[in-house]
Amino acid sequence: MEYSELPNTRISGSGRLTLPGYGTLKISGSGRVNSDSISTSGSSTIPGGLKLHDLKTSGSTKIEGDLASDTVKFSGSALIEGSLECEELTKSGSIKIGKSLKTDYARLSGSTHVREGGLIGREIETSGSIEFGGDLISEDRIMYSGVMRVDGRVQGKSFEARLSRDESYIRDGITSDYINILRSHEDWRNMGSLVTSDITGEDITLENVQCDNIRGKNVIIKTVSYTHLTLPTN
Repeated sequence: MEYSELPNTRISGSGRLTLPGYGTLKISGSGRVNSDSISTSGSSTIPGGLKLHDLKTSGSTKIEGDLASDTVKFSGSALIEGSLECEELTKSGSIKIGKSLKTDYARLSGSTHVREGGLIGREIETSGSIEFGGDLISEDRIMYSGVMRVDGRVQGKSFEARLSRDESYIRDGITSDYINILRSHEDWRNMGSLVTSDITGEDITLENVQCDNIRGKNVIIKTVSYTHLTLPTN
């Protein structure tokens, strides 16, 4: 990737920095801009269209458009008005992505909302709540603990879920060689559940799952105790 050329600058307190060809970087707190990287603490607004080697923010962050970066680390709250494309994404807190997510590896905790779909090159691991407005596709592993809501299909080589708190749903089904969906033992209420249309795989273990069809070689269905599970209407 050809990185955006940025000035080398430090900001302390409230400041603005014009990034030629992109817009204005605004920071209330502290920040550092290197030739191809940005780091901020506090409240920051970053123009869209940037292509970075590294982005690291803590506090409240707004990206005014698309963002491409080798590595991205958010701590706190982040709003990306466009798409996010990166090799590695680490996030704690809340994030909203206005379009799609494309990354090789993601480790997410807290609340995650992606308006469109997600394309994962290797692995996505989440805890808390995560929502996709389209398909979630991984070339390898998908793992979540908490609540997942996908208005499309989920596909990967391995799909593991630990259900807790509220109901999860995957509208258009799950396809994966290995599927393991269990209630989380960390949730003392054991109220976790998942509803989907179809499940297709090789080795499948299900607990508290409702679906229309299951297709697999080795299928284990554990005790199921669900009530009022429904797919939401569009």
